[in-house]
Amino acid sequence: MLDGALHRVRPFQLFLLTPGMHIEVPEQYGEFNYYAIFFEPIRLKKARGKYEAIPSLSGSLSTGLIPLHHPQQLLQRIIRLYDHSKQENSKGSLTLRIQFEELLHDISSNEPKLPFVLDERVERSITYIEQYYTEKVSIEKLAEVAGGMPSVAFSRLFRNETGVPPLEYVANVRMNQAKLQLDRKNSRVKEVAAAVGFRSEFYFSRMFQRLVGVSPTLYMKRGTLKVAVASSLRLEDHLKSVGIEPVCVVDLFHYPGHSKEYYRARLHSQLLELKQSSPDLIIADHYHSEFRDQFKETATPVFLDFSVWDWKGNYEKIAELVNREHEASEMLTRLELQTETTGQTLRRVLGQERVAVMQVSHRAIGIQGLANHPLNELLYGELALRPCKQAPAELWRMEMQPESLPVLETEHLFIHQHHIQAGSEQLYREMTSQSVWRQIPAVRDGRNRFINNWFVMSWTPLGRLLIMNELLAAVSDSHAVRR
Repeated sequence: MLDGALHRVRPFQLFLLTPGMHIEVPEQYGEFNYYAIFFEPIRLKKARGKYEAIPSLSGSLSTGLIPLHHPQQLLQRIIRLYDHSKQENSKGSLTLRIQFEELLHDISSNEPKLPFVLDERVERSITYIEQYYTEKVSIEKLAEVAGGMPSVAFSRLFRNETGVPPLEYVANVRMNQAKLQLDRKNSRVKEVAAAVGFRSEFYFSRMFQRLVGVSPTLYMKRGTLKVAVASSLRLEDHLKSVGIEPVCVVDLFHYPGHSKEYYRARLHSQLLELKQSSPDLIIADHYHSEFRDQFKETATPVFLDFSVWDWKGNYEKIAELVNREHEASEMLTRLELQTETTGQTLRRVLGQERVAVMQVSHRAIGIQGLANHPLNELLYGELALRPCKQAPAELWRMEMQPESLPVLETEHLFIHQHHIQAGSEQLYREMTSQSVWRQIPAVRDGRNRFINNWFVMSWTPLGRLLIMNELLAAVSDSHAVRR
């Protein structure tokens, strides 16, 4: 990891490191061989007819990973340079210096060009939007800029290329510019609204609230907000991972097995606690949408979008709301690094052994699938563990009754008992009494174990780190017992 950015070290890569850069290499990477060239770049500045030498950290090259067209050829030149430097009387050699200067020149001219991604017509319309977003921008005008296309055809092309309709793209550009201006000291909402193309401050505020989640006035205070959380998915961990302690955390979901009297008393107590904490902002998940009006009596509520199960997008959304984007980016980088190293370790230890995850509730037994849920994406996507044959490829979970349980072809089975107070223990006993239960390899070999609620934990970076730690401990224990 270089200055918070993750890089996977592979053969034939070239990095430029400068003094002050922060470098982390995981212990799991072990040893690797590399060539290092130490040099001090100097820039010449002409002043009053004379040249003055000025130190330069990186010269004409950008720091970090330098992309190359022909890395193998470059490596051979570095090896020749290294061999030459080991010869007697090579120190201060003019030939050695010339070789190095030629090498630097070739490196700076060797960077590959970025591929052209967007359709040229869409590119022209985006350029127009970025130049004239403060003015009225119509579909017809954008279609004309794109080359005189019919408006309907242009809108379809634009959406296919960018993922959003043209006017929504315009609105996003305006809001992004507005956020930059609102972050400035002594900014005023009315002036910002006019600067990004809105005649009405009221309409701007309403549009900003819809797209960003909070009003412009609240956004200006985002670094000092008192934040409460109403969540069944531990969204408070999002805040804690970026260094913010919520003033109040409530979970108002009526869990199965809780009596109406117990829930009513608990609900009253938590709503009172929430009100007394006097938050400026309440971050809530979809399990709390029925309390929207009640939340508004206390503070501005922001309900995260769970129409798509995008835990990372919600994390970045929360980080923006509290002015902690940089901290969130660093956290995601560290998580990616830990996921990479944990996956390597698990795959090395497990070999061809398979992993299955089961949740037993009071209603049914659920076998986790391979996609469409943060936990599945972590286990079978990012960690690249081998699933059992019965895990559905397209479903996030396959549910069944105990008598329908197949012989799961897996060497490791992780089980979570959900809603115990509602009767999941009884369903678990029914399942384990089935004859197929003892035929499961993981059960036969004593490699089935209970786990914490990974399904909820997988929605946050801190939870995903804990899941990986528990996985490593479980796999290590099972292999230690076998040996």
